[in-house]
Amino acid sequence: MYVGGGASICFYGGAVIGSLPPSTPYARMHDTYGLVAHGSAFQLEAFRVFDYGDGASMDAQEDVNWTVRDVYFKYIRDDCVENDFVNSGTIENSLFDGCYEGFSSRPYTTTQDGSLNLVVVRNSLFRLQDMDQGYRRPGHGGFFKWDATAPMIALYDNVYRVDSPNIENDVLVPPANKLKDCAGNVMIWLGSGPFPEPLPSCYRLLTGATGLAYWNNAIAAWLANHPGALVDVGPPIVSLFSPADSATLTGDVTLTATAVDDRAVAAVQFALNGQAIGPAVTTEAPLTKFTLAWNSRDQPNGTYTLTAAARDATGQVTTSSALTVRIVN
Repeated sequence: MYVGGGASICFYGGAVIGSLPPSTPYARMHDTYGLVAHGSAFQLEAFRVFDYGDGASMDAQEDVNWTVRDVYFKYIRDDCVENDFVNSGTIENSLFDGCYEGFSSRPYTTTQDGSLNLVVVRNSLFRLQDMDQGYRRPGHGGFFKWDATAPMIALYDNVYRVDSPNIENDVLVPPANKLKDCAGNVMIWLGSGPFPEPLPSCYRLLTGATGLAYWNNAIAAWLANHPGALVDVGPPIVSLFSPADSATLTGDVTLTATAVDDRAVAAVQFALNGQAIGPAVTTEAPLTKFTLAWNSRDQPNGTYTLTAAARDATGQVTTSSALTVRIVN
């Protein structure tokens, strides 16, 4: 969606719901946008985006003093917020639940120097999500994709969750020389080992069950204040993650699908040649991954098509593209 045509535009409400499966290559997803804003003092409020490359992109030099407020972006396959023309802006009271990269201010073309500009982020929640198709490989980047010419940044009362290491040339906390002001932030680290970067004193670090409970409570509180985000709009997206196409299955195997919904996936059912195998999987571990432990001896030897069907709580169902597998026991 493209919105422009003047200064001080306020775009309020609505949703852009994607349908490209998790296996879609990064090069394809990278060029999709929930909303592209053009114009000074642009305000985006109460807007939802699911399954796009960038959530919101302020993608021109004139996009100064933008505001993103009360938005809900989920499963964003590149940047949740893109500010690559390094302008000043504000993010407030928003939920970014599953970003490959949290926030980008890294020019991809010649821009003005934005190092005297300021981006303020307050009362918002950010979670990074491992993607099956990343820029170079599966995984996720950082909360901040920042450049020497990027703005200064001020962070107040935000919550950040990360479950695994950053695989890109980005950072989980802003560079020290870019952090103008900072207070009341929480970093939740659910990965193994210590948190991988020096953490400024304006962050409180939470880990393990304590961190997960804090995140879940913060999400519940945000949703309670944003009831429009509770509406299930579109069907799930789903891809088979493993085994690989043309794999041979022998004995006890695990079948894994990546499935995501704009609200929540209720169950994933695996099938061979359209016939269900095993019980529906209702638990994701880790997030977006639904795995069935299955004894391939239950099926005669032969070649089959394997699919996974994801269902959400409203009954909307999406079936993955099929893979070919061979059972040999």
